[in-house]
Amino acid sequence: MSTSTPSPTPRSTPTPGANKGPIGWTSLALVSLTGAGLLYYYDGERHRRLDARKAEANQATNGFQTVVAGGKAAVGGAFTLVNAANGKAFTDENLRGRFAILYFGFTHCPDVCPDELEKVAAVVDDVDARLREAKEHVDGDDTLTVQPVFITIDPYRDDKRRVAEYVKEFHPKMIGLTGTEKQTADAARKYRVYFRKTGDEKAKSDYLVDHSIITYLVDPNGDFVTFYGKNTTEKEVADSILGHVRAFRSAARGENATGTSTPFATVNVSPFLWCVRDDPARVVVVVVVVVSSIGRHLERKRQRSSFFVDDAS
Repeated sequence: MSTSTPSPTPRSTPTPGANKGPIGWTSLALVSLTGAGLLYYYDGERHRRLDARKAEANQATNGFQTVVAGGKAAVGGAFTLVNAANGKAFTDENLRGRFAILYFGFTHCPDVCPDELEKVAAVVDDVDARLREAKEHVDGDDTLTVQPVFITIDPYRDDKRRVAEYVKEFHPKMIGLTGTEKQTADAARKYRVYFRKTGDEKAKSDYLVDHSIITYLVDPNGDFVTFYGKNTTEKEVADSILGHVRAFRSAARGENATGTSTPFATVNVSPFLWCVRDDPARVVVVVVVVVSSIGRHLERKRQRSSFFVDDAS
């Protein structure tokens, strides 16, 4: 009796990539690992930058904190005061078109205010001299000048005549501003200036005013740029302001930091790097796109290798 042996069922050769989705397991693993690593880096970098900003602010201001909102310092803004020289209204608009260095103090200040205003005056002259020496100063170009401004926080005693005489002791270009108690308080609040009268100002006229010792730099657009504390040296302030003045002029002329015109073909990748660095969601998107492409490339490479191995066998 003969028996027939059933023929083996032929194996079906799977089509390469038949059951593969757009992202394979390799890609998914790479996305997960790389994304987790970048998110960890982002979180650490964000905290590092915040700590650095806090440390810098504390060092520059002796503990005085600058309020930051939305990534931009919430310092400065519109104000209305009185020009002590002519008694006319003076607003922040009067400072547009030039850099201004502002200091809040009071004329009866025994030592700190005079020291800081002398430093301000020296800085203004130093910046002007260095620009002229480098043949960068152009008559009529106010963006290359720095206007010193003194704003009193003691209008009760600092009337127009007293402030006008006071600022002449420091620099011929210095503008002295006073106003009502509300006007000066509003201006001080805009710049986050702390001040408090000590003693009973109604009973005597020799009281002091405790206040933060900060000098503020404002650009020709009226925007707050930076601030300098009491411990910042004259040279450090001058170097900083000179850098901001040159950077502002270069930006207005469409030049780079060296003063040469920026080629049209040059690609500025800074905005891309910053947007990825500051937004974890965008980090994930970029990682998914890039790593998925790498994963698909590796998968195709594996399939080609498998094909050649099967063909050789």
